[in-house]
Amino acid sequence: MDASLKKTILIIIASGAGFLLLLALGWFLYFNTQFSVYHDGQYNFSIKYPKSWKVVIHPQANVAVVFLRPKDTSLDTVQENFSVTIQQVPSDIFTLSAFSAKIKTQMTAVFGNGINIVEDKPLTWGWREGHLMSIEAPKPDHLKMVNAWLLSRNQAYIMTFLGEMSKYDQDAQLVNEMIRSFTLQ
Repeated sequence: MDASLKKTILIIIASGAGFLLLLALGWFLYFNTQFSVYHDGQYNFSIKYPKSWKVVIHPQANVAVVFLRPKDTSLDTVQENFSVTIQQVPSDIFTLSAFSAKIKTQMTAVFGNGINIVEDKPLTWGWREGHLMSIEAPKPDHLKMVNAWLLSRNQAYIMTFLGEMSKYDQDAQLVNEMIRSFTLQ
């Protein structure tokens, strides 16, 4: 292979890589412009949420915020939502793993054998440790619930997404970004 052919091949490869990099950067910028940031002064946290979702601030005690996804049609029976609740950590619970076990016990008590725990793993926000649990409840409503929580001082910050199982694929990236963006101040 002569030198000019090698040079041409390298230029084509470099141009292709540069184009892919620009494409990825464009998608990243577009994705990030789809979000606003909610700051909660009472509970001292911030979280990103999709601009098209409705924000309901402090709808009831210990619920800091609920983000409501727009319905696809007027026939939707479940409105997908993402909430942040704050609970006092019971005085007999000293660790994240003990709190996580309590949450799992509560979920099983509420839903019984009608749930499948799809994901159950530790999660890290910067230097803070947390936990993530995804649940599917096929009967009767075909629900998907994603819970993520972390403990700070004597409070648990619990993020919960609830929606239809069949629609979760279109919301998964948004939900993951919301969870990743959660910051205590």
